[in-house]
Amino acid sequence: MKVSLGRPVKVNNILNTLKITLIANRNLKKMEARAGEAIKKISTASSYKAAIDVYQKEME
Repeated sequence: MKVSLGRPVKVNNILNTLKITLIANRNLKKMEARAGEAIKKISTASSYKAAIDVYQKEME
């Protein structure tokens, strides 16, 4: 799964506007990878729970 915050220039422009320290491209890519892993875990768990809920409702 690939998650992107947009081009690094866009991200750094937003951060600059907010007067926040800019992020190096290399670090931004690392953060995107970690976020992608977290999103995948959460979506998998959510889908699993939804499937169980539907199954239990059908069995009632």
